[in-house]
Amino acid sequence: MLLTITNDTQPATDLGYLLHKNPSRSRSLALPFGNAYVFYPEASSQRCTVALLLDVDPVGKE
Repeated sequence: MLLTITNDTQPATDLGYLLHKNPSRSRSLALPFGNAYVFYPEASSQRCTVALLLDVDPVGKE
């Protein structure tokens, strides 16, 4: 599943401040149901997009 949020109000990179994530770094996290990735496909002062990608493992680890 992919969720994206875009901000086009200048300075757009304030989106990273609101989410407590640095736009120049990606983040991955292992969860019980799979993996989550947070990254910024676009980060400029005019437009900033953050994406949350969930890689769900249907079999799961028990």
